[in-house]
Amino acid sequence: MGGSKGGSKNSKTIKYLSDRGDSKDIIDQIISEFENKHDYTVDVTYTSKGTSTDQQLQKMKAAGNPPDIVFDTSSDAYRYQRNGNLAPVTDAVKGTDLPDPVNVDGDSYFAATMVEPLMGWYRNDLYNKQPATWEEWQSEAKRVTNQNDINGYVVQSGQTNNAATQITQYQWQNDVSIYGGPSDDIKVTIDKGQNRKRAVETYRWIKQMAEYSPNASGWEWGDAISALQQENAAAIMSVGGLPILNIESNRPDLVKKLSPTAFPLPNGKKQDKWWAYMEGHVVWKHGNATDGAKKFVNFFSKSDKFLDFVLSAPLFQFPPTKKMLDNKTVKNNEMIQKHQPVMDLVRENWDAFSSILATGKNGQPNIVAANAYGQQVFGQSAEQMIVGGKSPQKTVDWVAKKLRSLQK
Repeated sequence: MGGSKGGSKNSKTIKYLSDRGDSKDIIDQIISEFENKHDYTVDVTYTSKGTSTDQQLQKMKAAGNPPDIVFDTSSDAYRYQRNGNLAPVTDAVKGTDLPDPVNVDGDSYFAATMVEPLMGWYRNDLYNKQPATWEEWQSEAKRVTNQNDINGYVVQSGQTNNAATQITQYQWQNDVSIYGGPSDDIKVTIDKGQNRKRAVETYRWIKQMAEYSPNASGWEWGDAISALQQENAAAIMSVGGLPILNIESNRPDLVKKLSPTAFPLPNGKKQDKWWAYMEGHVVWKHGNATDGAKKFVNFFSKSDKFLDFVLSAPLFQFPPTKKMLDNKTVKNNEMIQKHQPVMDLVRENWDAFSSILATGKNGQPNIVAANAYGQQVFGQSAEQMIVGGKSPQKTVDWVAKKLRSLQK
């Protein structure tokens, strides 16, 4: 898509920044339909798949040529909104059943297009059965490690998104309330009362599981998937079906030996909170075609090709509403039909899906959590323990202090 540079708020060229280059064909079709109905041209800049758009965003801003639309996560959207950088996209959300995670004073600042829940994958030919509890995972990971030339489990640590999500989810599995309070007064509660006791228990279990893991300090999503693909690890925690999508093209023989799983749960606990990324569109307040950008986001959300866009990466990207899971377009997708256990897992646990953003009182947006994720604080905490040698107790102290520094 082309177009000349716009120089005013009323520019007819909408600049769109996205990391979804793999979905280019569908995006181009939606853009073409929009351009046929509106007096605008949409000019897309794609960043590499799986990388943040933030670096390119900063370059465009520095050049005085900011994008009008950015495809990003709800957590980033809330940070941008708090900094006064976003225009509302209420028309794209109002009157729909789309989630509305960045609603501030009645206006929506984020139009969701998909959810991407965390999910584990394990070797069904090496594990005797699907483990569920902490105890089962620990004993099976130990057995698999000792009986095979392979690491039974991968525990990520360090300043990466994969490590940050994994360690946070382990805490949620043990009913640790990391934060409390409303959006305007978020408190750090991880080291208080029962939360501290449970957080220490969680870090202790993580440390034990790391005995059956390769050194995964600094590993991102692709590193863990490579370990699974190269048969250096028998189980990883990742996001959706991303491992299957990557491994199927390189090691189709291995795919049938992989089964999806929820995160390990302490004995007696229920799956009541499950990290799911939410990604979609925001409109940059300081772009050159703000009004046109709002129109495009609204058009995109209501396009008859919306689900085609979501299904351009099936099993990794899921529709943003439970109702859409039963849409014929989704059900008939070839990749989804081949991996029904993934869809069953998603459908059965849909009500537990939550974003890191929705961790204030009654699910209010939490800027401390958003900033903690942006800095991968929980991934760093695991590294402090596994690599740095801190005790589980000292690790809780470390992470609590780090989180409180983000309250200021």
